[in-house]
Amino acid sequence: MKGAGANRPQPVSVAEVRTTDIRVWLNALGTVTPRNLVTVRAQVDGTLLKVNFREGQMVEAGDLLAEIDPRPFQIQYDQAKGQLARDIALLDNARIDLARYKGLLAKDAIASQQVDTQDALVRQYQGIVESDRGQIDNARLQLEWTRVTAPTSGRIGLRQIDPVNQVHASDAN
Repeated sequence: MKGAGANRPQPVSVAEVRTTDIRVWLNALGTVTPRNLVTVRAQVDGTLLKVNFREGQMVEAGDLLAEIDPRPFQIQYDQAKGQLARDIALLDNARIDLARYKGLLAKDAIASQQVDTQDALVRQYQGIVESDRGQIDNARLQLEWTRVTAPTSGRIGLRQIDPVNQVHASDAN
């Protein structure tokens, strides 16, 4: 006999059969490498006002990540709009004078050189107005860049800057 009670009945419990996941934990050291890595940098210089994310947070493309102080860029935009309004007024006045000069030239009351000079002034103001429109577009773009958004959907990595810090478009981080 091998042991006392070896031939006696043993207690048994019954359970219903079911399919389930079994969690397996493995403690190890390693490195996680993302499939795609995007580095987000400021495109304008300024004071960082807000950081709207937490490390490890999931974001969608277009989500607001940070805000840079827009006031200097708003001022540039407003100045460009004012310059455009001024130059449009100058262009309109030059066109009116050109129309007058053409009428006087038809009556042989002024020299054709004066009409040619006024025509050149109208074209000069047209170029200035186009340049002003480009300045407005540039100022609007700079203003839009004060809102740093997620270029793609994914998980945020490490935050490397805090509010109130100065950011520069040339910063490596």
